[in-house]
Amino acid sequence: MEQHHTQQPKTLRQPRHMGRHPRHSAHRSRNIPATAELVIVRGLPGSGKSTLATGLVEQGYQHFEADMYFMKDGAYCYDANQIRDAHNWCKAMTLAALERGERVVVANTFTRLAEMQPYFEMCKNVRVIEATGQWPNVHGVPAERVQQMADRWEPLPRTPAVYAC
Repeated sequence: MEQHHTQQPKTLRQPRHMGRHPRHSAHRSRNIPATAELVIVRGLPGSGKSTLATGLVEQGYQHFEADMYFMKDGAYCYDANQIRDAHNWCKAMTLAALERGERVVVANTFTRLAEMQPYFEMCKNVRVIEATGQWPNVHGVPAERVQQMADRWEPLPRTPAVYAC
Protein backbone atom coordinates (compact mmCIF):
# COMPACT_ATOMS: atom_id res chain seq x y z
CA MET A 1 0.00 0.00 0.00
CA GLU A 2 1.38 3.37 -0.99
CA GLN A 3 0.85 6.09 1.61
CA HIS A 4 1.14 9.85 1.32
CA HIS A 5 1.73 11.65 4.59
CA THR A 6 2.19 15.25 5.54
CA GLN A 7 1.91 17.12 8.83
CA GLN A 8 -1.39 18.35 10.29
CA PRO A 9 -2.18 22.08 10.09
CA LYS A 10 0.16 24.08 12.33
CA THR A 11 -2.65 26.27 13.68
CA LEU A 12 -4.01 23.31 15.68
CA ARG A 13 -2.60 21.67 18.79
CA GLN A 14 -0.83 18.41 18.16
CA PRO A 15 -3.26 15.46 18.29
CA ARG A 16 -3.04 12.72 20.89
CA HIS A 17 -1.50 9.54 19.55
CA MET A 18 -3.53 6.41 20.19
CA GLY A 19 -0.85 4.04 18.93
CA ARG A 20 -3.15 1.73 16.93
CA HIS A 21 -2.44 0.88 13.32
CA PRO A 22 -4.81 -0.57 10.75
CA ARG A 23 -4.29 -4.17 9.74
CA HIS A 24 -3.70 -4.34 6.03
CA SER A 25 -5.43 -7.62 5.28
CA ALA A 26 -5.85 -9.02 1.82
CA HIS A 27 -9.14 -8.03 0.24
CA ARG A 28 -11.91 -10.22 1.61
CA SER A 29 -14.44 -9.77 -1.16
CA ARG A 30 -13.81 -12.39 -3.82
CA ASN A 31 -15.53 -10.21 -6.43
CA ILE A 32 -12.89 -7.47 -6.60
CA PRO A 33 -11.15 -7.44 -10.02
CA ALA A 34 -7.44 -6.68 -10.20
CA THR A 35 -8.28 -3.41 -12.01
CA ALA A 36 -9.95 -2.02 -8.87
CA GLU A 37 -8.07 0.72 -7.05
CA LEU A 38 -8.98 2.65 -3.90
CA VAL A 39 -7.63 6.02 -2.81
CA ILE A 40 -8.53 7.18 0.69
CA VAL A 41 -8.26 10.91 1.32
CA ARG A 42 -8.28 11.79 5.01
CA GLY A 43 -8.05 15.14 6.75
CA LEU A 44 -9.76 17.67 8.96
CA PRO A 45 -12.62 19.86 7.75
CA GLY A 46 -11.23 22.54 5.44
CA SER A 47 -8.10 20.53 4.62
CA GLY A 48 -8.95 20.05 0.93
CA LYS A 49 -10.20 16.45 0.92
CA SER A 50 -13.01 17.08 -1.54
CA THR A 51 -10.77 19.21 -3.76
CA LEU A 52 -8.19 16.42 -3.96
CA ALA A 53 -10.94 13.89 -4.67
CA THR A 54 -12.35 16.10 -7.44
CA GLY A 55 -8.94 16.11 -9.09
CA LEU A 56 -9.03 12.30 -9.13
CA VAL A 57 -12.57 12.32 -10.57
CA GLU A 58 -11.12 14.26 -13.50
CA GLN A 59 -8.76 11.29 -13.98
CA GLY A 60 -11.63 8.78 -14.07
CA TYR A 61 -12.12 7.87 -10.42
CA GLN A 62 -15.54 7.38 -8.83
CA HIS A 63 -15.88 9.67 -5.78
CA PHE A 64 -17.76 8.91 -2.56
CA GLU A 65 -17.86 10.55 0.84
CA ALA A 66 -20.30 10.43 3.73
CA ASP A 67 -21.23 14.10 3.17
CA MET A 68 -22.80 13.14 -0.17
CA TYR A 69 -25.48 11.24 1.73
CA PHE A 70 -26.71 14.55 3.17
CA MET A 71 -27.12 16.31 -0.18
CA LYS A 72 -30.80 16.93 -0.93
CA ASP A 73 -31.73 18.84 -4.09
CA GLY A 74 -28.29 20.44 -4.20
CA ALA A 75 -28.33 21.55 -0.55
CA TYR A 76 -26.30 20.08 2.32
CA CYS A 77 -28.74 18.92 5.01
CA TYR A 78 -26.62 17.37 7.78
CA ASP A 79 -28.40 15.29 10.41
CA ALA A 80 -26.14 13.90 13.16
CA ASN A 81 -28.69 11.14 13.79
CA GLN A 82 -27.96 9.75 10.31
CA ILE A 83 -24.15 9.78 10.41
CA ARG A 84 -23.92 5.99 10.74
CA ASP A 85 -26.27 5.59 7.75
CA ALA A 86 -24.12 8.04 5.79
CA HIS A 87 -20.94 6.07 6.44
CA ASN A 88 -22.66 2.76 5.66
CA TRP A 89 -23.91 4.25 2.38
CA CYS A 90 -20.38 5.42 1.54
CA LYS A 91 -18.93 1.95 2.23
CA ALA A 92 -21.65 0.23 0.19
CA MET A 93 -21.18 2.56 -2.80
CA THR A 94 -17.41 2.11 -2.62
CA LEU A 95 -17.62 -1.68 -2.49
CA ALA A 96 -20.08 -1.82 -5.40
CA ALA A 97 -17.77 0.32 -7.56
CA LEU A 98 -14.72 -1.76 -6.61
CA GLU A 99 -16.62 -4.95 -7.49
CA ARG A 100 -17.11 -3.45 -10.97
CA GLY A 101 -13.33 -3.04 -11.20
CA GLU A 102 -13.47 0.75 -10.98
CA ARG A 103 -11.00 3.19 -9.50
CA VAL A 104 -12.52 4.86 -6.43
CA VAL A 105 -11.61 7.79 -4.19
CA VAL A 106 -13.19 8.11 -0.74
CA ALA A 107 -12.80 11.41 1.10
CA ASN A 108 -13.77 11.47 4.78
CA THR A 109 -12.12 12.79 7.94
CA PHE A 110 -10.91 9.31 9.05
CA THR A 111 -9.43 10.79 12.24
CA ARG A 112 -8.94 7.32 13.69
CA LEU A 113 -7.14 4.55 11.84
CA ALA A 114 -9.87 2.02 12.67
CA GLU A 115 -12.31 4.12 10.62
CA MET A 116 -10.33 3.22 7.49
CA GLN A 117 -10.15 -0.51 8.27
CA PRO A 118 -13.36 -1.52 6.42
CA TYR A 119 -11.96 0.15 3.29
CA PHE A 120 -8.58 -1.61 3.62
CA GLU A 121 -10.49 -4.90 3.70
CA MET A 122 -12.30 -4.13 0.43
CA CYS A 123 -9.36 -3.98 -1.94
CA LYS A 124 -5.68 -4.94 -2.21
CA ASN A 125 -4.71 -1.82 -4.14
CA VAL A 126 -5.14 1.02 -1.60
CA ARG A 127 -3.38 4.38 -1.24
CA VAL A 128 -3.90 6.91 1.56
CA ILE A 129 -3.47 10.65 1.07
CA GLU A 130 -3.62 13.08 3.97
CA ALA A 131 -5.04 16.48 3.08
CA THR A 132 -3.49 19.20 5.24
CA GLY A 133 -4.74 22.48 3.77
CA GLN A 134 -6.15 25.24 5.96
CA TRP A 135 -9.15 26.65 4.14
CA PRO A 136 -12.57 27.57 5.54
CA ASN A 137 -14.61 24.38 5.72
CA VAL A 138 -17.62 24.38 3.42
CA HIS A 139 -19.95 22.75 5.95
CA GLY A 140 -19.46 25.33 8.70
CA VAL A 141 -17.96 22.94 11.25
CA PRO A 142 -17.22 25.04 14.36
CA ALA A 143 -13.54 25.58 15.23
CA GLU A 144 -14.03 23.79 18.55
CA ARG A 145 -15.26 20.67 16.76
CA VAL A 146 -12.36 20.79 14.30
CA GLN A 147 -10.00 21.00 17.30
CA GLN A 148 -11.68 17.94 18.86
CA MET A 149 -11.06 16.07 15.61
CA ALA A 150 -7.42 17.18 15.62
CA ASP A 151 -7.05 15.98 19.20
CA ARG A 152 -8.27 12.49 18.28
CA TRP A 153 -6.15 12.30 15.09
CA GLU A 154 -4.15 9.10 14.75
CA PRO A 155 -1.14 9.34 12.42
CA LEU A 156 -0.51 6.77 9.72
CA PRO A 157 2.14 4.20 10.54
CA ARG A 158 5.52 5.28 9.19
CA THR A 159 6.80 3.02 6.43
CA PRO A 160 9.43 3.36 3.72
CA ALA A 161 6.56 4.13 1.29
CA VAL A 162 5.46 7.35 3.03
CA TYR A 163 5.65 10.40 0.77
CA ALA A 164 5.05 14.07 1.45
CA CYS A 165 2.57 15.70 -0.90
